[in-house]
Amino acid sequence: MATLIDLQNAIDALLGHPAGPGSYQLVQPVEQKAYEAYVFGLCLRAVRELGVQPLLRGISAIPSPFVFRGAPGQIHSRYRNYGYASFTLNRREFEIHAGVEFVGTSGMTHELDVCIMRADAAQACRQQPNDPPASSVFGAWECKFYDQSLDKHLSRAFVGLVDDLGTNLRLAGFCSNRTHAQMRDYFQPQRRPYPHLLLTPLDPTSETRFVGVLSAELKKMTAA
Repeated sequence: MATLIDLQNAIDALLGHPAGPGSYQLVQPVEQKAYEAYVFGLCLRAVRELGVQPLLRGISAIPSPFVFRGAPGQIHSRYRNYGYASFTLNRREFEIHAGVEFVGTSGMTHELDVCIMRADAAQACRQQPNDPPASSVFGAWECKFYDQSLDKHLSRAFVGLVDDLGTNLRLAGFCSNRTHAQMRDYFQPQRRPYPHLLLTPLDPTSETRFVGVLSAELKKMTAA
């Protein structure tokens, strides 16, 4: 099983901070938050594999260190210099965030562990403080790091959240270091999240699969 040290080393490698290793901060240095940061890093890798270099940014200044939230928060919060990444692909601008809250189509607020969203919506919500609408989200990932078997109710809860994000959502994934005998079958129907189970730095094949799914969808969506 992957350890906190394994996750931290992977974050360093995937983040690629210009200042070098150790240039990030987990507000809560625990496995769950490190796992979310790790999946954030895999999104960066997917963008790089399309020949694009994502830029590491902070809410109020150049992010040194790059700060990962310790709890769900608002995209415009300046309590700390929270980090995010921006990139442009085929003239379309996006941002990658971890632990940010969104307003679903029902009006309910949801936290997304990791997401990719339209940059214009993110910028607007920072300028006029507000939670971004679900319609601005391109990709969403639930991240669960467990030291025991997964409970199947987690998959049902995420499917409900994805439903409330609306039809603009192009990609969703349920990421975990663990698995459940029924989860892969549950996620099979169309429009349900992709099951990235047993996803850890100790399994390069699972990482390559995650990166490939995201890269392919980004390329497809921005091709026009």
